[in-house]
Amino acid sequence: MQEFYDSHDIHDIRPPVPVGMDPLVMRVALILLILLLLACAGFFLYRCLKRRKAGNSADLPLLPLPLPPNEAALKALDSLGDLMLGAPRLYYFRLTEIVKRFIGRQFDLGAPEMTTQELVFSIRDLGIDKGLLADTREFLLFSDTIKYAGEDPSPSMMQGHGAFVRKFIVAVASASNGTGQQEGGSNV
Repeated sequence: MQEFYDSHDIHDIRPPVPVGMDPLVMRVALILLILLLLACAGFFLYRCLKRRKAGNSADLPLLPLPLPPNEAALKALDSLGDLMLGAPRLYYFRLTEIVKRFIGRQFDLGAPEMTTQELVFSIRDLGIDKGLLADTREFLLFSDTIKYAGEDPSPSMMQGHGAFVRKFIVAVASASNGTGQQEGGSNV
C-alpha cells in the first residue's frame, strides 16, 4: 500500500506556554511595596516627632480671644437690620436667639436650648432688675406669638424690640461688670 500521508504534513505538538506572573516580577513588586510602606511609616514618624517638638515651642501663634458676651451680642444685633423689612418672623427668631445666647454666655446657663417658659423661670434668680426682667418676659412671650402663631408686627414695634434688646444687653452687662455677675453665677 502506498502511504496516504506525506511525512511533511504531520507537525509536532508545540511546547507548553508559561501562563501567569513571572516569579521574578512578583518578588520585585513585593520588595517595592515593602520599601514604599517603610517610607510612609518613616514620613509619619518624622511628622509626629516634628509636631511634638513644635508643641513644646513658644513660637505658636496666638489665637484671637472670643468677644465678651455683650460685644458679641451687640455685633450680632447690628447685623439684623436687613431682616426687619424683608422677613419679620426670621428677625424675631434671630432676635430671641441673640438674647438667649447672651444670657447663656453671660450667666453660664443653657439658655439657647431652653424654651421661653424655662428661660423666663430661670432668669428670675439671676439678679436682673425686676422692671427689666418683666420687660424681657413680655418681649420673649410676644416674640413667640410672631414666631409660632404667625402674627405680623409693625415696623415701629420691630424697631422698639430691637432697641429693647440692645438696652437689655447693655444694662445686664453693666450690672454684671460690678457685682451682678458674681451674685448671678452663685445663684444658678
